[in-house]
Amino acid sequence: MEPIESEGRTVAEAVDAALKKSGLRRDQVEVAVLQEAASGFLGIGAKPARVSLTEKRWGPDSPAPSPCTPRAARPAPRPSAPPRSAAPPRPVPLPRNLPPKPSAPSLSLNAPPPAPKPAVRQPSRAPREKSSRASAPLSASAAQQACAKAQQLVEEMLKLMSIAAPTVSTSWDADMERVKAVVESQDAPQLVGHDGRVLESLQFLATLILSRGDADSTSVQVDALSYWEKKERAILDAALLSIESVKATGKPVRLEPMDASMRRLIHRTYASSPHITTSSEGEGPWRKIVIRPKNQ
Repeated sequence: MEPIESEGRTVAEAVDAALKKSGLRRDQVEVAVLQEAASGFLGIGAKPARVSLTEKRWGPDSPAPSPCTPRAARPAPRPSAPPRSAAPPRPVPLPRNLPPKPSAPSLSLNAPPPAPKPAVRQPSRAPREKSSRASAPLSASAAQQACAKAQQLVEEMLKLMSIAAPTVSTSWDADMERVKAVVESQDAPQLVGHDGRVLESLQFLATLILSRGDADSTSVQVDALSYWEKKERAILDAALLSIESVKATGKPVRLEPMDASMRRLIHRTYASSPHITTSSEGEGPWRKIVIRPKNQ
């Protein structure tokens, strides 16, 4: 058979066209690529792919394979020999001179029951008691010294915050045992911030630094625009209404959750009340004041 040439847009199309011309299968021919396809630039210089097909030559003793010739069936696998039975395990010799096993005690209906073991009494832990020892109030000289330190500390903190022309005045609050620092400045609204968060952070840092190295901590309250004064007055008014409700109904009343400084204010204000008692319950930001009648 003479070689057959064919063209196409790709080499595969050229090969298919040549196979149709020859009437042979792909495994019966050898393909030679005469020219690769080129797309050119905008269709200019485009060239088709050209291939040449040649029929494969087979020797006289090995005719060309026919597609209809089935493959030789594989011989069936030989049945495997049955597994050999394992030899029974040899008995392990026991050592001699072993003590005899203790025999189980015989149960008798008339035998008295065994005596119970004496119970070991665990030492009971004493319940923790809350310390009722109140901290001794500061002397006049110590309170004056704490006010001076707090004033200097708050002024330095305000300068670091770039507060315009701050003026700090301090005084000792004997009822709450704390230093009250009042700030006056044209930037006072920035100190109050949102819900007094800036003031709360200032007094937390001032209390932490002022109490460093002392056995008893001295609280500092930093106020501006009478923010804490107004809030404490509102808290005490709400507590007073709840106290009147407790007196009328004899049932406990729970206030809204509040921070530690506000709870401390209520505890100290009504500590000597003859009609009610105050306590705190809850955890974290949900901790609240509970007002109960005195007889409960």
